Amino acid sequence: MIKNLISRFTQMIIVLFVLSIITFILMKLTPGNPIDKILQLDVANVSSTQIEATKEKLGLNQPLIVQYFQWLTHIVRLDFGLSYQTGSPVIQELLYYAPPTLIIALCTIVVVLCISIPLGVLSAKYYHTWIDTLIRTLTSLTVSVPSFFVGILLIYIFAQQLQLLPSSGTDNITGYILPVIALSIGMSAYYVRLIRSIVIEQFRSKEVEASRIRGMSEYYILWHDMFKPTMIPVVTMLGMSVGSLIGGTVVIENLFGIPGLGYFLMDSIRARDYPVVQGAVLLIGFCVVIANIVSDLLLLWLDPKRRSYQPIRQHQLDKQGGGIQ
Repeated sequence: MIKNLISRFTQMIIVLFVLSIITFILMKLTPGNPIDKILQLDVANVSSTQIEATKEKLGLNQPLIVQYFQWLTHIVRLDFGLSYQTGSPVIQELLYYAPPTLIIALCTIVVVLCISIPLGVLSAKYYHTWIDTLIRTLTSLTVSVPSFFVGILLIYIFAQQLQLLPSSGTDNITGYILPVIALSIGMSAYYVRLIRSIVIEQFRSKEVEASRIRGMSEYYILWHDMFKPTMIPVVTMLGMSVGSLIGGTVVIENLFGIPGLGYFLMDSIRARDYPVVQGAVLLIGFCVVIANIVSDLLLLWLDPKRRSYQPIRQHQLDKQGGGIQ
């Protein structure tokens, strides 16, 4: 377990380091100049002396390699710099805008599991019946509909026509309902299909047949022989889906006017606010890596064999007479 965590921590450092290089280079290659935005050169007359002074103050007059390593040394100390737009510390801005995004992502995962597990099991249990056909038809329809289109429909129905839920903002918990539903509908379809196919295989597995022959209860069969093996690929897929889920919140947050990380990131990209964009991307990358570590720990709980697995060395095989003669 400890070796696994150390290995994951090392991988996290490498991933974040590579991500920082890619983000830094892409921001420098992006058309536009932050100095134009800061000094508002399109509406104000600014002297060249003032432009050069601003570049020197922000360190933009130095070679790119020097800019990167100066920024990296500050990042190691958790100093993300100051926002070009507001002058506030980037870490303070990120801590303000990150919670709505994380709440939406976590609630979406919970809703997706609550929808996909019952529907997937139900579809598999009534394989090739009208129930299975209905569920597969619904998932085929929802998987092809973009989340922003679902969001527009939800706003029209529940906010404008029925006036049951707010169409924007997060003043209270009800502001999160429509965004979470908009993200969950399409995402749930993938997991219903995945769970359905796995449960169908489990129904036909030798383990389930053997448990029924031994007279084991349906609860034991459902939990031990079916649920845990089914959840292993689901947890693996969830760990890999966190990045795309957080990316999907960018559109949803702009649609519902939620002041989240995606909304803030898009605004910072338009303003060429380099420190904010680089800090936000690193934070998202950190969340994705942490999600993968959590999914690995859940897999160790669901499949205890992974804990005791050790590669068999060749000299151990030779001692046991298992080597190739």
